[in-house]
Amino acid sequence: MKQKKKFGAIAKDVGIWWGIYLILGCCVGFAVKTVQNLFLETENFRLTLYAPLLCAGALVLAIITYIISSTVKSVPRKRLRKKLVKTFLAEGFSPAYFALLSENQRGDMKEQMIIETAAAYCLRGKTDKAEKALADADPEGIVKRADSDRDCTAAALYYCVKMAVCIIAKDGGNAAKAYEDGERYLDAFPDSDIVTTVLALYQTEGGLHEPAIATAEKIRWKSLPKAVRKYGTSFSEAIRAKNLLAMGKYPEAEKAAGAALEYPCSDYMRAFADELLDSARAANERVSEFYGAAEDNSQLPE
Repeated sequence: MKQKKKFGAIAKDVGIWWGIYLILGCCVGFAVKTVQNLFLETENFRLTLYAPLLCAGALVLAIITYIISSTVKSVPRKRLRKKLVKTFLAEGFSPAYFALLSENQRGDMKEQMIIETAAAYCLRGKTDKAEKALADADPEGIVKRADSDRDCTAAALYYCVKMAVCIIAKDGGNAAKAYEDGERYLDAFPDSDIVTTVLALYQTEGGLHEPAIATAEKIRWKSLPKAVRKYGTSFSEAIRAKNLLAMGKYPEAEKAAGAALEYPCSDYMRAFADELLDSARAANERVSEFYGAAEDNSQLPE
């Protein structure tokens, strides 16, 4: 589905450029024909030959123009992404990191930067600031673009973050509503790391512990730059630990919580993983004491 949407968006952009070049080609052909009729006695211009050449040439020019425009458009995004990664690795979700996001909330990057700002606040546990940041987005415009089959990416990210805000704030009702409103956009990206992660969180809060663990284990974080994938893996382990703990699988939960503490992406995530680890260790100790006492009692003389 994701590839189909992507191909549709590319075809639409190429089609627009093709139409522009067809119009320009028709104008050129009309001008040539007019000049020929007025000033030349020979008739070298033939429509039956010109029309197919025009269509083919316009298509080639449209594809070339699309590639060039896409490349030019991607340069600022790549530069910004490198700056964001560099800042995060050096300082975490610092004021400088949020300043970069804020400075670039313009043009065709505006909505994405707003959504990423809200997501970063979620990872810091600041749901009030995440809600405030997300309020600056234009959900109607995002949905309108998605429904035109141009690009569902922003819509999927918007509803992912909206769900995450509600889940972290323990607002199950609004989390369910956000999921229902954005389900068709989320379904367009079944292999997305972010969509899968939020789905795992949603299942966790809904008490669907086994499905949540299965979902979390599908996350590969290939969408993240290599330098920060370890932080994504730490987040996945925290999800697994919470569900394993709820299922009473304390040794596995302790191991997963320990893995989550290796690369927490924020102080909030570190505290969350610490709490899971302490709970798993305490539960393990209680189980060990129980079985130890039971064994001692079984060895008492009758």
